[in-house]
Amino acid sequence: MADSGTTYLQLLEEARELGRLDGRFAAAFEPAGAVAGDRCLGRTPAAFARLLWEDRPGLPPSGLEVNAPLWYATGYGEGLVAGAEAGRGLSFRRVFS
Repeated sequence: MADSGTTYLQLLEEARELGRLDGRFAAAFEPAGAVAGDRCLGRTPAAFARLLWEDRPGLPPSGLEVNAPLWYATGYGEGLVAGAEAGRGLSFRRVFS
């Protein structure tokens, strides 16, 4: 029987995917080679680990607090590259009345 619980690796992959999404969005604003910084979704590493841990009982594993920001930063960099390669920038339209 497969374990229905989320594994540690799945939580790290979620952090990486969140970073990718943020990086793709940021590609319109950030210069090439920008880094994620020390925040993940505007949260400290501890708060980011709690976000990933969600409503599971107890505290998140200490490794999640240490490693999830690194996975986020990796995804962020991948997202920046993908966003730049796709030529995705913000597009807007001026509307005059």
